[in-house]
Amino acid sequence: MGKRKSKRKPPPKVKAIVPLDTQFDCPFCNHERVCEVKMDRDKNIGFISCRVCSEDFQV
Repeated sequence: MGKRKSKRKPPPKVKAIVPLDTQFDCPFCNHERVCEVKMDRDKNIGFISCRVCSEDFQV
């Protein structure tokens, strides 16, 4: 006679939380790591601005 299989499932795998970057390369002036991102979570608005060419974008 064989053993019965256990009905217990293994615990789910825990995914590591990786923080998002806040500095990016500028698509307009091609400088590296000069665009800064600021999030306004209350109003759900993201604001991106470049320190070199002064371009900004808001969504």
